[in-house]
Amino acid sequence: MTPEAQRILDRALPSMRDYAIVLIDPKETIVGWLGGAEEIFGYREREIVGCHTSTLFVPEDIELGLDHFELEVARRDSYAQDDRWHVRADGTRIWISGTVTAVREESGALCGFLKIMRDRTDLRMNAENRSNQLEAVENAMERTRRFLETLGHELRNPLAPILNSVAIIQHGSADAQVQKAARVISNQVQLLERIAGDLMDVSRLKHRKLELRLSEFDIRALVEEEASGQLERARAKGVHLECLVPDQPLLLVADADRVRQAVGNLLGNAIKYTQKDGCVWVKAILEADNIIVRVQDTGIGIAPDALKRIFELFTQEPRAKDVAPGGLGVGLAIVSQIAELHGGMAQARSSGIGKGAEFMIRLPRRGPHPSAENGKGSSI
Repeated sequence: MTPEAQRILDRALPSMRDYAIVLIDPKETIVGWLGGAEEIFGYREREIVGCHTSTLFVPEDIELGLDHFELEVARRDSYAQDDRWHVRADGTRIWISGTVTAVREESGALCGFLKIMRDRTDLRMNAENRSNQLEAVENAMERTRRFLETLGHELRNPLAPILNSVAIIQHGSADAQVQKAARVISNQVQLLERIAGDLMDVSRLKHRKLELRLSEFDIRALVEEEASGQLERARAKGVHLECLVPDQPLLLVADADRVRQAVGNLLGNAIKYTQKDGCVWVKAILEADNIIVRVQDTGIGIAPDALKRIFELFTQEPRAKDVAPGGLGVGLAIVSQIAELHGGMAQARSSGIGKGAEFMIRLPRRGPHPSAENGKGSSI
């Protein structure tokens, strides 16, 4: 090294505050304390020179022999790199990212080690904070799942006796007012049953704890049955409901009950949010290797900002709450999860407020792909 290079190095080393440069002899004793070593570790040179390298290691790593192992790796491979906790003079721990290089004579004999370290406690703490935040979110989600499932059960339990009582009242009295009141009670209990069922379903679907019972069926019949089942409701509201399916069979391998639930949710929403004299269409077609079910309406439409999160749990378009108060905003989340469990997807389109909407579920006609582990009878 030239005198000029040595002069530059001598002046540069003390200014390298971000890096601790430690020189170690073959006996693993610290013999040089340069750069930002004092600032990072808190030891003055006269305090640390002559000490074993284990002075900088935490007790649990010393017990594992990692202080010695690090130098052995460098001795064998000429270089070692590691990130681990170290300890300062005041006992506080710092996360160090460091390298160790074996320094040899021209003959190949080991003359010592050069260890360069940087304090990365800030990055480590940020990573741990993110990990803790993620764990907290996961725990909160699990608590939410349990709460929803418990709430669904608790809501369902008293409903059967109420329905039985309503049936007894209906059979025991021919009074028109009594019959009307009984029908109101029955309708509201059925609504509560659907809400309870949705709460339990969204919990199981979101956490993939639902068993798919796969079978092959013609989805045309399922779509026609769902449309027929909701026809009276559409007529009562003054909405025209039309079902459009091809003449040829549309065979699909899927869980028929869950597909029926998804189609029913989409149809129910379309009728609910379409005004009098509006139209709702439900269509089923084969597209490439997928079965597509589309539900279109001339209803209230969806704002662009709401469209992005329409399938998220507990999401409702603001105007939807005005048109049809109540509801939890879980129906579309269920539709999306059912489609995903089948290896498919759900999509929504709308040109904006007052311009209607189109919802689509795309399902692979041969059933979920085996890689998704959603096979028949499997626990999801």
